[in-house]
Amino acid sequence: MSKPEIRSCLMSIKPYLPGKPIEEVERELGLTDVIKMASNENPLGPSPRAIKAMRENLEKMHIYPDGNCFYLKQVLAEKLKVLPEQLIIGNGSDEILSILTQAYVKPGDEAVMIAPTFSEYEFAMRIMDGMPCSVPLVGEDFSYDFDAILGAINENTKVVFICSPNNPTGTIIRKKEFDHFIERLPEKVLLLMDQAYQEYVTDPEHPTGLDYIEKRYPIIVLRTFSKIYGLAGLRVGYGVAPVEIISELNRVREPFNVNAMAQAAAIAAVEDSDHVEHSRDLVRKGRKQLAEGLAELGFRVVPDEANFCFVDINTDSRPIFQALLRKGIIIRTGDIFGFPNYIRITYGTAEQNSRFLAAFKEVLEECQ
Repeated sequence: MSKPEIRSCLMSIKPYLPGKPIEEVERELGLTDVIKMASNENPLGPSPRAIKAMRENLEKMHIYPDGNCFYLKQVLAEKLKVLPEQLIIGNGSDEILSILTQAYVKPGDEAVMIAPTFSEYEFAMRIMDGMPCSVPLVGEDFSYDFDAILGAINENTKVVFICSPNNPTGTIIRKKEFDHFIERLPEKVLLLMDQAYQEYVTDPEHPTGLDYIEKRYPIIVLRTFSKIYGLAGLRVGYGVAPVEIISELNRVREPFNVNAMAQAAAIAAVEDSDHVEHSRDLVRKGRKQLAEGLAELGFRVVPDEANFCFVDINTDSRPIFQALLRKGIIIRTGDIFGFPNYIRITYGTAEQNSRFLAAFKEVLEECQ
């Protein structure tokens, strides 16, 4: 077959490996009661109001969506106390990452990011023939080393990616050290602050990111409806930034990039504060339940402010993952993040957490 050559920069991209789907495990292993604690989804599902909004919009699916997401922007602007013009809505926050690198990254440009962190930052850079530069988190609590991050910035650096709470560690930045960092950030370096798990944070020292937009720093803050709002299957996220940055990103954004069902559900989800609080409370209880249960088994959880935990199990996580699969429980192995002895577990319902702990104990005994 004769075809054009693939762009050389694409050969360095590792395809994203999502959490194993429930349907695939049930099909492969002949199971019927599988629980997924791998992809940081909300076990409560969407808000009842979001489900109602989707049903009410079913008969309108023959009409193109509002390309400007006008009503969703109005709701978000009121909630966040920003201008609608400071918002960009994406087909998941992943799309906004892609839009950002398409707008600002040229071949040979660099980006600084922590490690381990969300793999889509590297993907978005490499697809534009940019170069990712990783700065390791430090210590057993995976702390941010802002001096090292600043030290990695050079004349080719276009973007710095900060994920807080960080995926996969769940760790956060704190305002005092972050203020000192952002004041020293060189001019013409764009800061992307990914806060997909912001709604779960309880630490008052964690900055929201929005304060820095008011001070007109070159920053974009990403949020998503995939986590606490339980709309992962609809793919809708958003970014908040100074008007000038949003205007430039909209030059790249595809028309009709966010479907009508996602817009309707997101609007309803934002307005359902009870569901958000219930989801937040479930995670608080799950965090305590798993930390105590894992401690009884001799394991320490990395302190987190997200809806998942990262745990060093002192052995290769892949056989543990496979053994848990056979018991109908899907978790995330740490090898994809460069930490093969770690596992990442999404907090589930109390029943799901108990089931995981019991199965994990059995698996450890079986593997001895």
